[in-house]
Amino acid sequence: MRIDRDEHQDKFAQWLLSIGKGHHPVTFPHYPNINNHLTLPNEIICRLEDELIQSIYGMTSHSMTCPLPESFQNHVILAPLNDSMHTLNRKILSLFPGEEHCYHSADSQTFEAGVDKHAKPVPIELLQSFNTSGLPLSCLSLKKGCPIIILCNLDPKRGLCNGTRATVMNQNLNSHVLEVQLMGGDHDGEIALIPRIILSPSIHTVDHAIHFKRRQFPIQLAFAMTINKAQGQSVKYVGINLCTPVFSHGQLYIAFSRATSYNRIKVLLENETETHGNLTPNVVYNEVLLD
Repeated sequence: MRIDRDEHQDKFAQWLLSIGKGHHPVTFPHYPNINNHLTLPNEIICRLEDELIQSIYGMTSHSMTCPLPESFQNHVILAPLNDSMHTLNRKILSLFPGEEHCYHSADSQTFEAGVDKHAKPVPIELLQSFNTSGLPLSCLSLKKGCPIIILCNLDPKRGLCNGTRATVMNQNLNSHVLEVQLMGGDHDGEIALIPRIILSPSIHTVDHAIHFKRRQFPIQLAFAMTINKAQGQSVKYVGINLCTPVFSHGQLYIAFSRATSYNRIKVLLENETETHGNLTPNVVYNEVLLD
């Protein structure tokens, strides 16, 4: 429904469906582990991270022009892992013009009555090093005009929902509240204020035994996002960092289907993939699909 219908776009739609169903097995006699891989065309491949950033945002180390908010609404880079996403965000923020402000969180360890009575406090530095999924970074670096994404439901009636994208607006970035302009949806262009709130990592996603809470702005930079976080987003131009391949069912389909046209996609692959014909894994569990 999101695709402009013509012969070219129909082919793109069929290509997306084949990715979603995993109907493109590739097998090499000398490489038995290269099964269920997708061969990507050369015209959408990038070999350098800088090339991917320039293709999507037009920013280089010599570029000092601040992109318009509309460009962030229509452009995004996706990555499978949080580490890759944070690395991209830091690099693009360094290319973005303006003064950088870092907001430090207030972290504290929490103890469950009757369970953690013998637990010893851990250093604050250790708590600040945790970058759990769904939790804002302990050191949140921002610049005026940079894109962000909200990580929780603050005020759904005003459009401040988990997954809402916005741009930072206030000139003198305040340490207690952020002024942002919402992007997309029914509240596109509206100005909103985001306060610091207390968040705790979900017990289903936390990867350590230490319970803690973090007081921070519930946002993260959105030059780049994880593929899972991008579900439901529709943009015109998509960059996909596949140097680390996808690892869960349907991730590759989600990434490619964010765009509305085949020629608006750029994919970053490692140079080693050239020897295997621009292959990237596509994880599809056919037993969960209804045919």
